Amino acid sequence: MTAPVPLHRHARLRTTDVDEAEAAAGRVMSSHRLRVRRPREFGARLHAVDIGSSTMLYAVYHGEAEVTALAPMEYYTLQLILGGAMDIVTDVGKRRAGPGQACVVSPGERLRLRFAPGTVQVAAKLPRDVVERAYSGLGAEPSGDPVFELEVPEHSPWPGLLRLAVTTVDRFDTGILPPGVGFELERMLATALLLAQPHDHVRTMFRSGGARGYRAAGIAAEALTADPTTPATAKELARLAGVSARTLQEGFRSRFGTTVTGYQRDLRLERAHRMLSAANTTSSVADVALACGFLHFGRFARDYRLRYGVTPSTTLHTSRMADSAARNG
Repeated sequence: MTAPVPLHRHARLRTTDVDEAEAAAGRVMSSHRLRVRRPREFGARLHAVDIGSSTMLYAVYHGEAEVTALAPMEYYTLQLILGGAMDIVTDVGKRRAGPGQACVVSPGERLRLRFAPGTVQVAAKLPRDVVERAYSGLGAEPSGDPVFELEVPEHSPWPGLLRLAVTTVDRFDTGILPPGVGFELERMLATALLLAQPHDHVRTMFRSGGARGYRAAGIAAEALTADPTTPATAKELARLAGVSARTLQEGFRSRFGTTVTGYQRDLRLERAHRMLSAANTTSSVADVALACGFLHFGRFARDYRLRYGVTPSTTLHTSRMADSAARNG
């Protein structure tokens, strides 16, 4: 049995008409001019699927073809050749990619591609903000779009991850990709690209990246621990730590595995638990909730039960029963 082609449930085009192929590919990627040497030999096939806010595609050109972008790229393009060959020309340079080889085109670059007859590729289109989020997720401060080298180092992991992303999509037999899966796949690709593909932000990323957010999270955590009941926004805490709010949030995720809000909520729950468990407490559940900074009693009860497995009133009742037993015993 012949294995299905990549992204076979997401067919967008199969044609021998040059204009139709140009229009369809332009809608998926960006506007371009498609020229073929021998129109009678031409054929095109295109499959495409959204993953998060990005797009993955499988494309085949039968017959020699040339694609010229009508404007500089507005997104990152990851291309992996499965068969045939492709000549890539950008502002960064030019190279030829054959089977198993890949390339990266960055935003702002003009692009021209020449496909040998029968060229087959899979590719991913990553918007600027996807790469920016991944960059921030590594703890680095964004300072413009990273510009990647065109050529991919030997044994770079991201082409294999692109194959994995395609295979993952194809495993969903309904053809419907859950949104969470799509966002994870695009995050995986963007992060691997930043870590493995040479670019002009590498030194900055590794010099001030994760360590800066990690340290900032420690400073903010100390402030929250000293006074967990006073409302404090991520922006205020970031100002205290000397970083952006985004860097602080990523620092909390990498250091504590939660957000700034989640960390503060946990501190408040711990304080509430101690107060409710105190043997001599005369406070009500509502009194404790307010004293610990919880203004919404229903939400407090829900979060408390998720954290400790019992309701606040159960903890309070148990502590009072224990106190009574100790005094009567």
